[in-house]
Amino acid sequence: MFEKVTVIRSEKVKDELVLDGNDIELVSRSAALINQKCHVKNKDIRKFFDGIYVSEKG
Repeated sequence: MFEKVTVIRSEKVKDELVLDGNDIELVSRSAALINQKCHVKNKDIRKFFDGIYVSEKG
């Protein structure tokens, strides 16, 4: 992770990471790196339950 970006594991929602920081570029890059590392290859994504999915953008 980049400096000044905080990653918090959510206690309310299972398998949710919350990224927080002042610089939107660093937060976006951190989220992109996590997404790339967890990307499913050569599998049917409908049957894959342990990946990262964007639930909302805002």
